[in-house]
Amino acid sequence: MESDQPSRPDAGTPPPTAGEARAVLDSLDTDAAQLASRLESPWWYNVTLGALVAAAISAQALPGIPGLTVIALVIIWLPFLVQAYSSRYRISMTRPAGPRSRRMLLLILAVLALLMGSGVALKLASMPPWWALVPASAGFVATVLLGRRYDAVLRSEITAPDSPAQR
Repeated sequence: MESDQPSRPDAGTPPPTAGEARAVLDSLDTDAAQLASRLESPWWYNVTLGALVAAAISAQALPGIPGLTVIALVIIWLPFLVQAYSSRYRISMTRPAGPRSRRMLLLILAVLALLMGSGVALKLASMPPWWALVPASAGFVATVLLGRRYDAVLRSEITAPDSPAQR
């Protein structure tokens, strides 16, 4: 048996006026702008991340146990770096906010995978170990520069999520 009573708890209240709805939307826009302003990584974050990436790439040139030790240390330190940033700024930047930031994150991962592979290729080609500094340096620079660009794309997607320029 159906009831004529409204099923929603707020059904008895009148819908908001256009002005009230606009005020709520403006408040949400302000919140998004404030959140986006907090998404700028501090200078030390991308530099430290770049140093860890460079260490992982250059570790490919080290023989046996020392190379594995460096990679293990990088793997251990990465979560600490991300946690330090997240706990200090109360924002996690590891999830893309939209299609542009998703593509940017995939680009960063592809570049770093290519550089990691080139470090392995140098070792397999029996090149002198100092050659690993080339892809390691490129990894450092790519991490810092692309990390800054990722921040900018992420901020733009948060402040204007439905912008046609972001597709």
